[in-house]
Amino acid sequence: MEDFNDTLLSFQNVSVTTGGNPRLKDITFDIKKGEHWGLLGLNGSGKTTLLKVIAGYVWASKGHLVSWQGTYGKIDIQKLRQQIGWVSDSLDDRYRTKQTSTALEVVLSGLFASIGLYKTFKTEDIKKAEYWLDFFGIYHLRNTPYLHLSQGEKTRSLLARAWIAEPPLLLLDEPCSGLDVKGREEFLSSLEHLLHLDNAPALLYVTHHLEEMPNSIQNVLLLKNGEILTKGSKYDTLTNEYVQRVFDVDARIVWEQARPWLVISST
Repeated sequence: MEDFNDTLLSFQNVSVTTGGNPRLKDITFDIKKGEHWGLLGLNGSGKTTLLKVIAGYVWASKGHLVSWQGTYGKIDIQKLRQQIGWVSDSLDDRYRTKQTSTALEVVLSGLFASIGLYKTFKTEDIKKAEYWLDFFGIYHLRNTPYLHLSQGEKTRSLLARAWIAEPPLLLLDEPCSGLDVKGREEFLSSLEHLLHLDNAPALLYVTHHLEEMPNSIQNVLLLKNGEILTKGSKYDTLTNEYVQRVFDVDARIVWEQARPWLVISST
């Protein structure tokens, strides 16, 4: 049997079909402890579906997914979810319905993997939440209602929420969506600080904008029509050829301080 001492997740020929439509096809790859992956592809390529499979909201139609807790279908999926940090637009949307939740309360809810607070928390929980708010540069907003935060401040508060329980795996689904350049760079700076901690999580970072990937991304998986086009080191996968194929554009890659930038060829 495969040694999972260093492997958090192992996709083994995973396919997903919903409503008769194939969403993922024969996905095979591993995420090891502390690895930072970028997951890139056009809208509809299967990126979010892959994340939902990891979180147990969508189940594989074929193949197997094995986590550090065991094989999906045989483990307590709710317990697993509590050990996965997630930042996404859908999470932001759900918090928009919580009219009075403050930034501090949003972060605290990450201890319980809930939307809103429904369990008793301790003084040390508050101190921990405040520590991470400070770490991500928004401590001064701790008592501000979430709805009154800027989009960049909301995203950083959701990042603090995702990390407060210090999970081994962090899933970021288009985290820079809706951010202006300043907000994007502030968020990426906060994320880089997190990824340089001694106990930094493994990261799966979903985007279709290459320049939004943090420098610390080591590996990239390119998805096209639900299939893996290529995977491996970012310098081996983010070539002109592969990027043109995955995004269906005539373009080239320019590297600047370990971040790739897509330059569209003029017609």
